[in-house]
Amino acid sequence: MAVELGSKIVKDTESYNDYAIGLSLPLQFGNSTFNQTFQTSEQVKSNIKNLLLTKRGERVLQPEFGSGLQEILFEQSVDDFEIKIEDTINETLEKWLPYVSVDEINIDSSNELKDNNRVNVSLKFRIGDNIGLNELTFTVQG
Repeated sequence: MAVELGSKIVKDTESYNDYAIGLSLPLQFGNSTFNQTFQTSEQVKSNIKNLLLTKRGERVLQPEFGSGLQEILFEQSVDDFEIKIEDTINETLEKWLPYVSVDEINIDSSNELKDNNRVNVSLKFRIGDNIGLNELTFTVQG
């Protein structure tokens, strides 16, 4: 039986700086636990990275979770490669993280990266109705 130990509404204010929101990615062991995030923007970046770098079917009991970006890397070279990646990112974020609105997606898919089944992605996004722009860069590899 699950027991609720308590809950707090945590906001990004100075009075809540000591409350961890979640785990940061990549998982790394800190002083006594995994490294944690203390700001909403940092946790959202970890959530986006976790979602987009997870292969569909990889997560137990949630086979639809993930993006399928790795599958696109192994498709035959086509002219709309970058468009497919952008569409996949937008559709995945709309479904799983609807509070994230993407302003800009930059994709570095040079021939050298493609030959190694990799692509670099840079996202500029907003969280909820916040006007602040956040940026996240990561590499998708097959």
